[in-house]
This record gives sequence, C-alpha cells and structure tokens, in this order.
Amino acid sequence: MPILNRHALTLGVVLLSAGCGSNKASVAEDVGIASQEMAFTASAPPRAVAIGGAVGRAPMSAGRSGPSVPVDPVSYLAYAYGMRLELPGDRLIGVMDGHAAACRNAGLRVCQLVGSRRDGDPLETLHGELSLRAEPQWLQRFMKSVQSDTIGAAGRVTSQATTTEDLTREIVDTDATLRAKRALRDRLQHLLATRPGSLADLLSAERELSRVQGEIDSTESNLAGMRTRVAMSDLTIEYGSSPRGVAGGTFGPLRHALAEFILAVVESTATLVTVVGALFPWVVVGTMAVWYLIRRRRRARRPASLESPTR
Repeated sequence: MPILNRHALTLGVVLLSAGCGSNKASVAEDVGIASQEMAFTASAPPRAVAIGGAVGRAPMSAGRSGPSVPVDPVSYLAYAYGMRLELPGDRLIGVMDGHAAACRNAGLRVCQLVGSRRDGDPLETLHGELSLRAEPQWLQRFMKSVQSDTIGAAGRVTSQATTTEDLTREIVDTDATLRAKRALRDRLQHLLATRPGSLADLLSAERELSRVQGEIDSTESNLAGMRTRVAMSDLTIEYGSSPRGVAGGTFGPLRHALAEFILAVVESTATLVTVVGALFPWVVVGTMAVWYLIRRRRRARRPASLESPTR
C-alpha cells in the first residue's frame, strides 16, 4: 500500500506539471497573437472544394485514421459564343437592329448589350458587330432565333464558335483566400476591442486592419466578376453584306450609267415643267392679244371688200 500511494503521488505531480505547462503555452499564445495573425495572412489559403454549387471546405474525418469520403467538385465554366452572318446589304441593318432590340426587351437581368458597331454602305459593303452577355438558357434560344432570322432574310450563317474557360480553380482559391482574410479581420477587430496596448500598437493594428479590409474588398470584387462570367455567357455576332457576283460587278458601270441617264431625263423634265408653268400665264395672255389683233384687222378689211363690187 505505501508503494501504491507513492506511485499515485508521483503520477499526480506529473499531471500537475503538464497542466501548468499547457497554461503557460496558452498565455504565450495570447501574448503573441498579433505576430500569429501576420503569419496567418502569409500562409497559403486552405484547400476547398465546391459542393452543390457552393464553395466549402473538404470534409475531414475527426479522430479517424481512415480516408475521408470523396467529394465530386463542381466545375465553374465560362462560355463564350461567336457567330458570323452573311446577309443582303439592304436587309442587314434591319436584322441587326432586331437582335439588339430583342436583348434590350429581355431586361438587364437576362441580357446585357455590351457593344454595337456598324460601318459601310448598304449599296456596296456593310459590316456590323453586336456583343452581348446573357443568361445561358435564354442565350441558347436567342441563337436559334438568330439562325431563323438569317435564313428568313435570304442570308446564311457562315461560321459558329464556342470557347470555354475553366474558372473552377480561380473561384475556389479566391473564395478560400477571402474566408481566411475575413477571419483575420475578425480577429484583428477582436484584438483591438479586448487587448489594451500603447498608442503605437493600436495605430499599427488599425493600419493592419485597414490593409486587410482593402484586400477583402478587392478579392470580393474579383470573385463577383468571375461568378458573373460563369452565370452569364458572352455572344459576339458579326454581320457582313453578301458579296456581289461576277455578272453584277461586270455590268455595274452600265447600270450606273443607265441610272444617271434616267436621272438626267427626270431632272430635265422637271425643269421643263417648271419653265412651262412659269410661262403659261404669259403665253395665254399673248395668245389672246394676238387673237384680238387679228380679229380687229379682219374687221377693218371687211368694209373695203364689200364696197368694191358696187363700183
């Protein structure tokens, strides 16, 4: 029994010393919290996976030596489409304006008109370009309607292209970095609220908090931009007028000369009508005057002709 009591006493002393050591470690951790926060920002962000469209940490088995349950990550893909249309010059403007109006009528939540450009002459060569960003399902229906409109306007789709950019890694890493920076911001705010210190220490902590908040705002902006690229797809439509055939190019000068001839005839006829309209009253007055003079002269000669037989 004395031996057993001696062993129990020895075990109690060891446990007590271990507890004191742990308390000292926790005190040292509280004293050096600022330096630990600095190290936390410099460390690499924790790995994360996307589950069901939401980004979160990979599940870990607490207290188990076996492997964790595998999780299928969700891919974040940004799609961009391109179409090139060939249309008659006299119908290109109407088709292009109709596509732009369809995007505007859908609303900004569904379709956003990014840019529009058109140059050239409808009688010669006309080019146009329309860029928009839209919700994927609506965009698929819109692309089918673009093909129908092109065929209905006696045109054709000369090319189509689809490009995909995988933003999964960037979004997952940026989201993990953002969570780490938010945790650091919260701990700095708690440090400023609960840990008294000198004025220099407070100012240094305030500067660090301001820097971390700026990085959080920038990271949130980048993450929102990438998520917008995933949520809405880009479409660029290029319009071009149909090329003229060989016959059309050969007889082009003749058609131009014929058009100039018809224009000259029309202009000369219009000038003649104007002149006739201006002279018509004077012609009427002159005609009546001449008619009056001729009639008066005839009356003056009539008596002489009547008297000549009686002699």
